[in-house]
Amino acid sequence: MSMTLEQLEAEVRELKDQAVAGQRARDELDIQKVQSLYSHYYQIGRRGDVPSLFAQHTPGVTIEIEDSGVYEGIAGVTRFWNDVFGGNNPLGPGWLAVHMTCNPIIEINRDGTRAKGVWHSHGFCALGSVPFICSGKYDMEYVKEDGAWKILTFRYRQIFMSPYHQGWVEAPSVGSIAANPRSTPDRPTTFHTPYDPKAVNTYEPPPPAPYED
Repeated sequence: MSMTLEQLEAEVRELKDQAVAGQRARDELDIQKVQSLYSHYYQIGRRGDVPSLFAQHTPGVTIEIEDSGVYEGIAGVTRFWNDVFGGNNPLGPGWLAVHMTCNPIIEINRDGTRAKGVWHSHGFCALGSVPFICSGKYDMEYVKEDGAWKILTFRYRQIFMSPYHQGWVEAPSVGSIAANPRSTPDRPTTFHTPYDPKAVNTYEPPPPAPYED
């Protein structure tokens, strides 16, 4: 049966809407893959590969983890992972660092070129012979660069980092990246408020708001 012009126009609009929805679904999956690759690289000791997940020539690249201070540009990101976290140096005996990325809330702009995301992260670590448990939130921004999603800004907001046998009430936050003698941030830490059992905690950041466009 032949279609009227109105029916044809409606079908074209529907197909365009489906194409847009499909592209946004692919974008979200690609963003999740980038975030997950970071987690896997960190666990298996390929820390020197993490900078490849960041935008290479888009202005505004930064990284800030806990009290590390802010490292700016791809050069700063590379300096952070190689100098502070040891790059791809062999893992030592007993190394364990699992930082999961889960419960993502991702907002993508209308053009599909920028995105914001917040993730919960729960982890298990071993420093020497001491087991630790940790929790935090990743506060992220992404950019599509040369057709691929890359990290633009990386912020890890620690909730707690505690020895397993003590827990987050008795020992909410142990260790300091800023105390590392190889730490050379470009700017001071902007946010570091670990869990306090005697305070009302806010657990920043909240889920990202949709882009205004």
